[in-house]
Amino acid sequence: MALHVRTDDPPAEEKKPTRRRAAEEPPKTEETKADGAKAAEGDGAKSQEPASALLPSDTINPPAGETDPLGFAGASPFGPRRSGALDAVPIPDRWRIGWPTWDRYNRRAAGDSLLMNSVGGDSPFTPGDPLNPYDRNVLKGDYPIIGNEYFLNLSVISDSFFQTRKNPTPSGNSSQNPGSFDTFRDGRQSVFNQNLIVDVTFTKGYTSYRPPDYVIKVTPVFNLNYARVFENAVNISPTRGDERYDSFTALQEAFIDLHLGDTSEWFDVLTLKVGRQLFVSDFRGFVYSNVTDGIRLTMNAEANRIQANLAAFIEPEKDTNSGLNELNWRDQQILVANCFIQDFMGLLGYTVEGSFLWNHDRSNERVDGNGFVVRPDLIGSAEVRDLDVFYLGLTSDGHIGRVNVDSALYYAFGNDQLNPIAGSQQSISAFLGALELSVDFDWLRPKISFLYASGDGDPKDGVAEGFDSIIDDPVFAGGAGSFYQNQGLRIFGVGLNQGRSFLNSLRSSKIEGQSNFVNPGSMVFNAGLDAEVTPTFRTSLNANAIYFVDTSSLSFVLNQQGIHHEVGYEINLTEQWRPFLNNNVIISAGQSVFFPGEGFNDIYGDNKTLYQFFAAVTLTY
Repeated sequence: MALHVRTDDPPAEEKKPTRRRAAEEPPKTEETKADGAKAAEGDGAKSQEPASALLPSDTINPPAGETDPLGFAGASPFGPRRSGALDAVPIPDRWRIGWPTWDRYNRRAAGDSLLMNSVGGDSPFTPGDPLNPYDRNVLKGDYPIIGNEYFLNLSVISDSFFQTRKNPTPSGNSSQNPGSFDTFRDGRQSVFNQNLIVDVTFTKGYTSYRPPDYVIKVTPVFNLNYARVFENAVNISPTRGDERYDSFTALQEAFIDLHLGDTSEWFDVLTLKVGRQLFVSDFRGFVYSNVTDGIRLTMNAEANRIQANLAAFIEPEKDTNSGLNELNWRDQQILVANCFIQDFMGLLGYTVEGSFLWNHDRSNERVDGNGFVVRPDLIGSAEVRDLDVFYLGLTSDGHIGRVNVDSALYYAFGNDQLNPIAGSQQSISAFLGALELSVDFDWLRPKISFLYASGDGDPKDGVAEGFDSIIDDPVFAGGAGSFYQNQGLRIFGVGLNQGRSFLNSLRSSKIEGQSNFVNPGSMVFNAGLDAEVTPTFRTSLNANAIYFVDTSSLSFVLNQQGIHHEVGYEINLTEQWRPFLNNNVIISAGQSVFFPGEGFNDIYGDNKTLYQFFAAVTLTY
């Protein structure tokens, strides 16, 4: 782009005014004509100089004042360019051409540019501030940082989480309190977790009208965590006490996303993402939701109405207490192929996904960060094993008319070389089904949900029929607000279920252990109400009833017959407040009360009411 400066303008009195200017300007007298002639002579003398001499050296990077660039522009990657005696001065940085300050409604603010434009909220030309991520900001990708097509987006997130709870806490092999060996004693627990996340994204290419040429993203995370459990569950030895302090630094994400080419005139694309990345295999995260290492090929078609992914991942080991990625790998590979079709069968706003997943797990022994063995599972045969599990899935998300529909159907099959509970090789044949229906009434959304994960009817028959995931993190029936989904209850060195999962899997750890398909299964009934109370405040109220599908595997493990199917009932409420109507400050809280059923009492020998409360504050720049 070039700024042209004319050097041959006629004298002022010879210019022909437009009709509007002619109407506005007063008629010229002899005195004004004479003054105009003198001014014209002066202009004519100046017009003999090169155009570049008429422009100040700070045209590209003007000082603070009337010609600042919009927003927080940062320094231009280009310096001023001279063009000799030509009639034009090239402006190579089209992003930072200054604009005049204009207070449209004459209500200039006091200069608080973090929360309000410094010249008033209605000014179209607003100077920015490096701390304001919403006005144009070179740190947020609004101006190029190199040349004219390289952009930087910097985000810093502070995520603080506190939880207090009461749940069944078996003492394990060494009891801290007298008479509490392998029994449910004082289940009070408190947890604090602090993550500082720095997200650096570097992009080449414009993103408004076409996909970028490539995106490079690096996300280090710094974690501090604290836990106190009034029983020996945070450390392998009771001599270490009932408190645990820990910290961890992780490279949680690091990838490059390459634009390989366009496949249609509507910018359908073929892209390749290589590195450590987030991948969720379905809409709700029922089977695989993880930040992992690998390669992913994505293709769009039909103006993005169809999207397909082919991905291969190798699983990194996870830090025990933070759940973040380590830099070493375990011997576990995941292959995923899926396809999304929007407006399926002419149903506008309804998307269907078909998927195939392969979990190829040859992981060896591992002791977690607190000294507990997580591979192999400390139950039954307790030997390392190989797993080959295949998943076929059909899921959906969207609306059919006024009814919002979310569904999932999965069938898992394959081979478990040496299941720890059965003590022998098992053929896997298990399935999961989930459905959520809701209707929007202005600011209210009532909903009903149902989940069924099959259970194993006979641990010794050579067929494992209890459904388990790879790494699930479902947003379902209250999600993180649900006591039963969020807690991860323990029995005999394994989890009845895992944190952030409704599946009663009887595996040692969701993030460090291996899938187990000899389990009692899960059945969840849910009724809930989501409410957008105000534009800044929303709540979700849920009531859940939870059951085992088949208790044969539990009876086999516990050597206890007659275990009932009724796990328990819960009510959970979560709230979210965004005080500035954006995601820079998010305050969340959740409460849940769990009433144990007969099956729960059969396992833990206690039917006291359990609870959880959490609060979280997320600050984002």
